[in-house]
Amino acid sequence: MGARAASLGLAAAGLLVSGCAVARMPETAATGRQTATRQRLDIADCKAEVGYRTNYNGDDSPLANALRNVFVLGTSGAAVGGLVTGLPTSVASTASEGLIAGAGAGGIAGGAISVGGPSRFERAWIACMESRGYRLVAPPAAIH
Repeated sequence: MGARAASLGLAAAGLLVSGCAVARMPETAATGRQTATRQRLDIADCKAEVGYRTNYNGDDSPLANALRNVFVLGTSGAAVGGLVTGLPTSVASTASEGLIAGAGAGGIAGGAISVGGPSRFERAWIACMESRGYRLVAPPAAIH
């Protein structure tokens, strides 16, 4: 059990190191009479709107977004599975098969949703900003 825990710890540390960078949004320029204040508000509005639609937070790293999705959908799946097959009656009880299956399915779904999240978010954010009368000043940075 000790070797398994150590390897999981090393894998988690590797993920933390590789996934901590937050991508910057491309620079935009107003094509109309938008003020600097209006531009800041439009950037924030588009981040919020696109984040809601894509289930991705542009202010967090890809790793933080993936962990949030895995946790939220994993616990939701466990709750649904537990309700279907019965929840444990006490802390000392063993988990029901539905609880375990639901947690696993939710965790897998959370991980799948996270794949491609940064690029989906950036494309939708650019479209939102362009719809409000802005253009890209520089091409978007490559997101890995």
